[in-house]
Amino acid sequence: MDYETIINEQLKAMNLDELESIAQEAAETGGIFDEITVKQIVNDLMHGQPLFDPDRILDSILQLFVMEVKGSVMLGCEILTVCIVIGLLTNMSGSFGGKTVSSLGSMICSCVVIALCIGNFYQTYGYCQDAVGTMSSTMLILLPVMIPLLISMGGISSGSILDPVIIGAVSGFDFIMHHIVLPLVFLSAVFVMINSITDKDYVKKLAAFLRKGAIFIVGLCITVFSGITAVQGIITKSADGILMNSARFSIDNFVPIIGGFAADSLEMVISCIGLIKNAAGVVGIIAVVAVIIVPVIKITAMAFIYKIIAVAAEPVASKNISDSINELGTAAVTMAVILAACAMMFLIFITILMGMGGGSIWK
Repeated sequence: MDYETIINEQLKAMNLDELESIAQEAAETGGIFDEITVKQIVNDLMHGQPLFDPDRILDSILQLFVMEVKGSVMLGCEILTVCIVIGLLTNMSGSFGGKTVSSLGSMICSCVVIALCIGNFYQTYGYCQDAVGTMSSTMLILLPVMIPLLISMGGISSGSILDPVIIGAVSGFDFIMHHIVLPLVFLSAVFVMINSITDKDYVKKLAAFLRKGAIFIVGLCITVFSGITAVQGIITKSADGILMNSARFSIDNFVPIIGGFAADSLEMVISCIGLIKNAAGVVGIIAVVAVIIVPVIKITAMAFIYKIIAVAAEPVASKNISDSINELGTAAVTMAVILAACAMMFLIFITILMGMGGGSIWK
């Protein structure tokens, strides 16, 4: 029996419907990745074929970024128009018989700018929440596929311990993101825009502190969750290696006549299972990247527009408004960084699972 026969039989025996649906959704998201299947990835890995076309992916990302920038230009023009009106009201205050009317007009226009910016930033906040929730769901679908394969390779200790650890880490990280980190960044954006209607920086430093605090919490979570998972994975991998080496030695030496053949056959089966596990991991990686790449591009394009508006509004509007719009761009960049960091943690979990089982392939 050859490798391909064993792999095909294993694939037929597995329920990969949910994983295949993840791969299909990843292909439909933004049109960046081609539609793939676990079987296709396995065949490509076996025959040394490339999984992706890097040039096409980069071209798709660039086109998506340009499209998002074009889509955000209208909002930028609206904000910039209101900023010009504010500048005109401020400079022509003498023509209105005093500063009272112009100040009232500037206040109203500033409120319009705040409403436009906060409304748009709330959409950015929604993109991030949806992306984090989708990544968590992807991990919870991927784990029931990869963990049994890991156990089938002889990673009994690894699978038994890592399954609850990673599920707990994913659930805890999802809760922290939805209820602490993302609300902190959104609250900092609200503080920044409210501060634009005053002449003093009442809450600007508080907004910067909230953003830095959100980044610190994300970094701490990634360090703690990934560290615990990696350390436990290393320890259990050694235990599984000892167990499987002992099993192979016993089969090879105590089963008469066919012991060596049975041990070699078992090793081949485990190698095939490992290939399927890694293919499932590749599907998970593609799904996670596909989930975050569109929101990150949207947020980055919006941050770019905010920065351009801040530069263009500085000569015609008050310094507070231009500074606040610039800070809002910084908050959008913070959202994109946090989302990328979340994806990095999930990718770390997947790669840890893909790397497990090496102790079960006997040397």
